[in-house]
Parts: sequence; C-alpha cells; structure tokens
Amino acid sequence: MIVPRGKPVHENLSTSYVNVAALLADLQVNEFTGYVSVEFWGYSGYVFLSRGQIVNAYEVTETATLRERQALESLLSRAQARNGKVGFFQHPEEVIQAITGIIEGEPVHRDLSSDFTNLEKLVEKLIKSGAVWYVEVLFEQEQGGGIIYVFDERAEAVVSIAPTAGGEYTTALGKEGLALIYDRIAHGATFNVYRGTSAPAAMTTIKPPVAPPRPEMPPLSPPPGGRSSSAAPVSELVPPTLRAPEVLSLPSASPVVDTVLVEDEDSDSPLELEDESIRPLTREQYAELVGLMGEVVHAVESGVTEALRRADFVPSFREALINIAPHYPFLDPFAAEFEYADGVATFRGKARPADFVVGLSQALRLTIAELDRRSPETHLRRHIEAALRALHQRRRAEFERYGLEIATSEILAPSAG
Repeated sequence: MIVPRGKPVHENLSTSYVNVAALLADLQVNEFTGYVSVEFWGYSGYVFLSRGQIVNAYEVTETATLRERQALESLLSRAQARNGKVGFFQHPEEVIQAITGIIEGEPVHRDLSSDFTNLEKLVEKLIKSGAVWYVEVLFEQEQGGGIIYVFDERAEAVVSIAPTAGGEYTTALGKEGLALIYDRIAHGATFNVYRGTSAPAAMTTIKPPVAPPRPEMPPLSPPPGGRSSSAAPVSELVPPTLRAPEVLSLPSASPVVDTVLVEDEDSDSPLELEDESIRPLTREQYAELVGLMGEVVHAVESGVTEALRRADFVPSFREALINIAPHYPFLDPFAAEFEYADGVATFRGKARPADFVVGLSQALRLTIAELDRRSPETHLRRHIEAALRALHQRRRAEFERYGLEIATSEILAPSAG
C-alpha cells in the first residue's frame, strides 16, 4: 500500500532519542491530523491520526503485513530499537480518511494496468455508482503514486512523487492531485480499486496500548558540593504539530532531573535514550558525553571561523541558547549551568542526557542558520560539515557509544522558515 507523503513536521529523527509512544500521546493531546512513520531496514510502519484520534495503523515487512491494533502494537515494540528513523507528517483529514479507507476497504480489482484500463473512465463510472470508492495508483516509471477517493459523487486525489537529482517531492491534493495522476499515468501505472466499507466521516478509533510502568530506581544522592538547578520547570509548550518550529518542544510532563540519572520513572517525554547498555549513565560517562558535545560545539566554531574569517560564533551561539531557553532551561546562559569557552564545554546543572544532546544540537542548528543567512556567499555549511566529519572520524567509537550520529547530523539540517 502506498502512503502519499504529507507535509513534514519533523523527519529523520532517531529512534535512539524519540519515544514514539510518548510522541503519539503528545499528538493526540494536540489533535494532530496526519501520520507518524517508523522505518528500519526492510520495515515500514505508519500510525494515522485524525483530530488527535488514532484511526488506523499499517505495517509492512519483507514477509508480512499487519493492520489496525496489531500493527500499532508491533510498531511501538519495534520503535524501541536503535538506528530507526521516525517522522511525522501533516495531511488534510480527507486524505487520512482515504488512506484508512484503503486499509479497511474491500478489494474489488487488483493490479489493473494503464495499458488496458482507462483510469478517467473508470473514475467516472465509480462516481456514478454513488458509493464510496478508493483507487490506489502506483506509477511504474517514477517512485511514487497516489490515492483517488470517490464519495458524494465527486472524485479528488492525493499524490506524491519522490525527487530525482536532488530535487524536492512533488505533491498535490484535491482536483490538482487528480489532474497530476491523470498526467503521470501516461508513462505507465497500475491501479487497485477498493470499495469503502463506510462513509469517510465514520472512522473508528484505536486506543493505544498502555506502556508498562518502568521499574522504580532508588534515588541517588547529589554529588558533594553540587548545587541544584535554579531553572524553573519546563512550562506548557506548544508541541510541534501544526507548524514546523525550529526548536523541538518538550511536553510539560518531562521534568528536568539530576545529571546522575538517565532514567526518570515518571517521564513521558518523546526525547529519551533507548539504549539499555548506557542507562543509567555514571557521572564519568555523563562527563564524557558533555565533553564530546563540547568538541562538537568547537568543531562548529572552527568551521564558522574558517568560513567567515572572523569570530562571530560565540555571540551568535549565546543568542541561540537564549532563544531555546524556554524549551531547554538548563542551557540558559543566564543560569550559568552550561558554559562554553576556549573550545571546552562544562555543565553543572540538571538534565537528562538525551535532552542535553538534543537541546545543544538545536542551539547549534539555529546558530548556523542565522550565520548562514547573514553570509550566504561563504559556503558556511560546507566548512562546518568538513569539521564535523573530521571529528566523527577521530571519535567514532564514542559517537557510536552515545548514539550521537543522528543528533549531530540534525545540526546542519535547514531550519524551518
């Protein structure tokens, strides 16, 4: 089954850092309409939401296909592994209805060929029937396809086509989507026709399984002479659903905890280290992680200085830290918990390691975006990418140990405009 690409909110996030069950809970609270995708080698899984309700799920592997509740449970289980990719994408409600309609629909015709079937006449016939129909269209010469949905005696479509040669996805909705499908099938396509089992507005919902409680861990005493964070608790933030914000928000239920702990038994933050081999971190391991991120900051600073030939990095980085402080209060320069000077990072505050890594990566991403905007002719990103690549080669084992590859790759991702 094809899932037409929606408008990306966030994509290429690592399952090492994203708690998919908590992400779904966050999207439900904020009445998100679209889908969440989880991908591994040989595996794709999707959860579809309409106004915050999980209306269906679909999973395909090399050997099996699952739907509905089974697919949802399997996806949540697989998403706990490392090295997968997570994304969530917006779609209009009628598109989610169409995708759900195919999952639940009754197959009537399969693998019809455009060589022998006139798609436009087929759609006209379906419209005249007065029933609900869905036509899945798979292009032969291009990576992509679409879904035509027929109800209320009208037909519309959603279509997406993968880019070639570094371009962008081609997407279209409604009548434009239908016209694009009619145009592209001239190069060859196959069709699958499904009869809808109910009106589009009558979608059922799937209640997500309740995650088992985490085993309680005995509290650890703070290090001698250590001071508690003066930062206020993370406030209620607008989640990344209807916009593509530059800073990944945290739900209010994700408290900032002591640095000696990785695991917080009450946390349901989507940002969470999932590698059991490094949970919980010792103080020495946490110190090593902070040092590694300091080297990442220094690599970015070196790339900036080489590209711009002037010391613009530190003031811009400080400004970015201030901007993300409402989301990551432990990085607020005025709190003096995190400091960076002369290529070295120090951290005396409280934060879960995953939040520390993601927050710092977001600050670097904003810094690069602003400096690149000011001096687009300097090829700034190319210099930074070279510096980060050299650092990764030197510290490959440490990067793999803490799962920093995905986090640091996000640093160079374009900021949402």
